[in-house]
Amino acid sequence: MVSQYGIKLATYLISSSYGDLCSKVCECLLSRGTLTLAQIIRFTELSRENVINCLRVLIHQNCVQAFSIQQEVEFGEAPKIVTQYMALFDNMIHKMRFPKFMQIVSEELGLDVRFCC
Repeated sequence: MVSQYGIKLATYLISSSYGDLCSKVCECLLSRGTLTLAQIIRFTELSRENVINCLRVLIHQNCVQAFSIQQEVEFGEAPKIVTQYMALFDNMIHKMRFPKFMQIVSEELGLDVRFCC
């Protein structure tokens, strides 16, 4: 369980790196837990396209993880596979460490490293 202040910190970090829409998706997942795409759309009130784009960014940056589960169905029906999304709080918090990491790498290698991930 993530505290209210942890959620605020994580959403601030995501907002500053990837924008307000991504932070809204993260806040939704952190506060409500694992959700389907339809649930994220309903709770955030963002368009389907915006949510999908945010999830792509967040999955790519290892802040959200997608996984599939098989739902129970009635006898004789084909199993239904549902994709759910889960926020990775610890990975979001690690985003704070990146500037320090780049500073150390720059000092160790004697390079002027100027890029942001």
